[in-house]
Amino acid sequence: MDLYQSDSIKTGVNASASIVFFKSSVIRLDSNTEVNLQEMMQNADETNVKIKQDIGRTWNTVAKISGIDNYDFQTPTTIASVRGTAFVVIVESNGTTYYGVEHGILNVSSISNGIIQDTIDVSGNKSVIIYVDMINKSLEIKSFDKDDWILKNLLKDEQLVMDIKEELYKRIEQYIPELKELYGITDEELDVLIDGYLLGYYDLPPETPNWIREIFELS
Repeated sequence: MDLYQSDSIKTGVNASASIVFFKSSVIRLDSNTEVNLQEMMQNADETNVKIKQDIGRTWNTVAKISGIDNYDFQTPTTIASVRGTAFVVIVESNGTTYYGVEHGILNVSSISNGIIQDTIDVSGNKSVIIYVDMINKSLEIKSFDKDDWILKNLLKDEQLVMDIKEELYKRIEQYIPELKELYGITDEELDVLIDGYLLGYYDLPPETPNWIREIFELS
């Protein structure tokens, strides 16, 4: 079904759901999870997505090819901003929140009564937990421990990247000779660069012509 801004999605016991944004980014809900699509705005200037998760566990894969300029996440005790990464969010019933990042960078802030208490960048294979009863404490980076559910999502991401990559190659096929000449790269190097771009390891260079940016975004 199609979803729209302000819609809420809730999964029950032994249930799950996936929400796909702009053909190439996805949020997967585990059982007993509830999220609200607070903002889904796309115009000529930028594309914004804002998610609020009240409880449960989600896996978020935000591909840069989606054209999402701002992907913001909110829980009862945190706000986070990201573009081009994969991460898990776990919200307990009391609001305690856990973020684990597979790759990319997630900027996480703890909040209390609408006021930011601390902010930290969480990079690949790292995590942070924001405890309700320690909301005023400084945030600390820890290692990212992956359980079976997270590992299954990583496998799903591999297939997602393969599908997106196939679609991207269809879009750029006629431009490949020009891209190779422009950047002085081989087919193998182009493939590696595309993998890194899709996984969010890096962005297109600032000087990249608009015509290249347009064919590299599926939105």
